[in-house]
Amino acid sequence: MTDPTKVSGRKPRHQKTSNAATDDLEAALRAASVGQRASVDNPAWRVERPAPWPFKAQDISPLAWWRTLPSDLFRDPERLLVLATLDGITVLNGGAECAAALKANAIAAIGLTLSFVPITEMTLKTDIAMTALLGCALAGDAAAALVLAQIVGLTDLGHAYGTELAASWYTHGLRHSANPRKFSQAGTTLLAALRKRERDGDRA
Repeated sequence: MTDPTKVSGRKPRHQKTSNAATDDLEAALRAASVGQRASVDNPAWRVERPAPWPFKAQDISPLAWWRTLPSDLFRDPERLLVLATLDGITVLNGGAECAAALKANAIAAIGLTLSFVPITEMTLKTDIAMTALLGCALAGDAAAALVLAQIVGLTDLGHAYGTELAASWYTHGLRHSANPRKFSQAGTTLLAALRKRERDGDRA
């Protein structure tokens, strides 16, 4: 099993994902603009990605799942293992916000993860904070899913599938959003940031 705490400090340049994936995400965002939950089922939401997915849950520590697995690969066993992992974590001197995040408080989890942004190195503390956010997203918190999508999409994860992961969590959040129209507007901003990152990566 891969140990997520043993990640190289070297930050490889973010590899550009396929144009097809980005175009599919843009089409999905246009579909979402009608503000209907039914639009989640539109074929435009099916972002093209490798099949089978290159990472498997059983080969990776649950603390690294936030940066390796798309939302649809989290079924009941994976969700339960995320909860069990968080339940078994004690962070010394983590403070009240960290303790609340580990107990599935979405506001606390969002605040905690944003304190690490921009993420320039994968550390144990980062993985714990992001896994707390992941747990909230899996529990159906749309805001947590959107923040997860943003951080995943704009962070160098050390592999080329950041856009696909971001799209999956965006779709997951939209599905659980009480205000799909407002959520899709936030998603449009996210798409613009992802496209800018890709352009900047080409110039690097």
